[in-house]
Amino acid sequence: MPSWVRNRSIATKIVGIAMLVASIFAGIAAYGLVNLRGVAAQQDVQYRRDVVAMSHMVAVRSAVGLQMEAVQSHLLSQPGFYRDRYEAVIADTDRQIGAHLADLAHIGLAKAQLRELALLSKVIGQYRTARDTGLAASRRGDRDNAVSIVLVRSESVARTVKTRADEFLRRLVDAVAAGNRQIGERTARTSRNVTILLVVGGVVAAGVAILAARQLSRPLRRAVTVLTAVAGGDFQQHLDLDSEDEVGQMSRSLNNTVGVLRDAFEQLNHRAYHDGLTGLPNRVLLRERLEQARRRPDTALLLIDLDGFKQVNDVHGHAAGDRLLVAVADRLRDQVRGADTPARLGGDEFAVLLDGADDPVAVAQRVLAALREPVTFGSVQVVPRASIGVARWHGHDDVEAFLHDADQAMYAAKASGKGCVMVANPAPGPALAA
Repeated sequence: MPSWVRNRSIATKIVGIAMLVASIFAGIAAYGLVNLRGVAAQQDVQYRRDVVAMSHMVAVRSAVGLQMEAVQSHLLSQPGFYRDRYEAVIADTDRQIGAHLADLAHIGLAKAQLRELALLSKVIGQYRTARDTGLAASRRGDRDNAVSIVLVRSESVARTVKTRADEFLRRLVDAVAAGNRQIGERTARTSRNVTILLVVGGVVAAGVAILAARQLSRPLRRAVTVLTAVAGGDFQQHLDLDSEDEVGQMSRSLNNTVGVLRDAFEQLNHRAYHDGLTGLPNRVLLRERLEQARRRPDTALLLIDLDGFKQVNDVHGHAAGDRLLVAVADRLRDQVRGADTPARLGGDEFAVLLDGADDPVAVAQRVLAALREPVTFGSVQVVPRASIGVARWHGHDDVEAFLHDADQAMYAAKASGKGCVMVANPAPGPALAA
């Protein structure tokens, strides 16, 4: 996704998607409207041109027929009232024919129709010439000549006028039928295209909606996965979303929160398994590692108790006692390997879990010698002393039995005058001096 889209707010994205979908369907509606307006315009043109032309041509044909009847009646009548009426009908129908022909010439007929109209006008003109000649003979009283002219020349021309008018009407009817077919085909084509566009637009809109839903829901599902993992104690999960919208902000906030929780959990975990003063593993962690190591060969445990620690607290204060405990812890770390576990069990009692390799008695002697180095607090110098009990793993029933052996050896060291190392005897009996 481009950055200029990714960095927009969710509301902007939703509005943009809505506008896109609306634009798609607005375009389809505009296409349909334009085509429907075209159909309406075509119908309007057809009505104003062909249908109106048909009405004018029907009126011309009717007027010609009415006039022919009036001309015949004129020839057969005597001068007087009736003949005047027929002449008025002839004049009126002439005006009607002229007006209709003039209207036909100005309604936008096609070129072929205009040529037909010109021919019709020419034939009507010929008919009028023959008619007027016959009427003139009738007015002079030369009825035989008038009848001959009207029945021969005028009647023939009149039939030609009707034929031309019928042909013109037929062409107009064909044009109307063709126009209706075109309108129907265009309407069907428009309907089909609008249907196709609606289907395509629906597919595009659905695709855009699905894409938008995935873009919005995928980070949320990922966030749920991260939170579920964090709830299970896995703080290594994180969201990798680099955007400036609300989802990106949520990603960064969630990552920061997971980082804070991870640090807090690590601190709590460290406090739960380590001594707060010396930083050494505490009794809980020592027991866990004993459970893991007790079935391996050459596992041994040193139990260390400082001699005279209470007097240090009483004489020099608890701060001096704490300094002494920290110094003892540092010296224990220096005297053991990385695989071994020095621990503070509480008060002035320490332990070292030896994971094979070294002779535990030799390690105990080395630790005892290191602890005897003086510790200075300002102007005060204290020489620590300790009693150490050593227990080797000999198939004890459980960790408690193993700890009990080391504890008994340590008390044996104290009972022997303190400041020495005693080894637990796996057989019933007193601990052995080292």
